[in-house]
Amino acid sequence: MTTTQDVTLDRPDARTGVRTPIGVGILVVIAGTVFADGAFLTAAYRGSSPVPDDRLSYPWTGATAVTTSVVWGAAQLLLTLGLIAFARSDALAGRAGRRGAWVAAAGSALYVVAHAVSILFHDADLSDGGAIVALTLFGVGTLLTALGMVVAGLDVRRSQVWQGWHRVVPLMLGIWMIVMMPLQFTPMLVVAVAAYAGLAIAFGWAMIEEAATR
Repeated sequence: MTTTQDVTLDRPDARTGVRTPIGVGILVVIAGTVFADGAFLTAAYRGSSPVPDDRLSYPWTGATAVTTSVVWGAAQLLLTLGLIAFARSDALAGRAGRRGAWVAAAGSALYVVAHAVSILFHDADLSDGGAIVALTLFGVGTLLTALGMVVAGLDVRRSQVWQGWHRVVPLMLGIWMIVMMPLQFTPMLVVAVAAYAGLAIAFGWAMIEEAATR
């Protein structure tokens, strides 16, 4: 006599998650808008900045450097909250995808810490210990967020819970962050950040529309 047992693969029911609240999507859109604004302001100010480019705060100086780090850190915190909600959402159907989303949220949280460190050492040279810590946190945070979003984004595409263009946005965000990493050390940094900001806004807008239509 033989028995047949169901085998549970790495794809639990998508309904184990919760629907992302519209308010969380709004927070992500706000974060992306702040990132975009920061990219354009930085681009406009770089040419006239009196700050040498070997300073952590370049091109900003003094109180302006602190203010920008506070604002960008707050925006990153909003994005982190959005990623936490995304990791808990029904857009992800597989364990790997959900773990990827949590890795992305952890990477984004490291960004928040990096901004806090950069406030403390905003006048430091890039070779100083505090600046190295901040840059390391930014680098590790970027890598974790990028890889996590690629894994989560692939799962969103497979799950088919999100519809239309919404399904590809998380994956595009992760892929662009990988592309953006080497661009951080070139004159294309501002363009790279602006594109990242646009994808963050699209990610938040996808959250809003998915919450509103289901």
